[in-house]
Amino acid sequence: MNSTPEAAATPEPAPKPKKQVSAQRRVISWVFIAILLVIVLLEWRAKSSQANTVKSMEAAMAKAGDSAEFPFTEFQNFKQGSPSEDVDETGAILRKHHYRWNGIFKTYDLRVLVDEHEMVVTFDTLPEGDTVGGIRRILKKNMETLKKKQKDLIEQSSGDAKPGEAESK
Repeated sequence: MNSTPEAAATPEPAPKPKKQVSAQRRVISWVFIAILLVIVLLEWRAKSSQANTVKSMEAAMAKAGDSAEFPFTEFQNFKQGSPSEDVDETGAILRKHHYRWNGIFKTYDLRVLVDEHEMVVTFDTLPEGDTVGGIRRILKKNMETLKKKQKDLIEQSSGDAKPGEAESK
């Protein structure tokens, strides 16, 4: 249509040059990304190692059938990652192994009860508690107390019978 000479004569504004990101800022960004990746990798490794170990234990218990027990050496073979292990041998019959996979933000636990025949009886993923997989352990000191109470009861029962026998003679 009508074009004025002024419109044709005004040049378009030149595009602004892109601002250069300094090398120092770029390095800091990549270091930050690398640190985040390492943190995510460590957390994922701890969680997946514990989860895969639990899955393998469930499969071994299902394979064992009605007894639902399997050898502790088999557990040692399919345990994944490098958890810390705490063994509690205060139980009269059952020994408790507590495994911990340490992530950056969370600790993943696995508690395993092993009997005197080195068979895994039960397990759970709770960090603490009196029972493991619903089974309460009888501690050695409590077992001695229980034996002593039973012995005293037996002696009382037989002691009650003896005086009665002596009176009838």
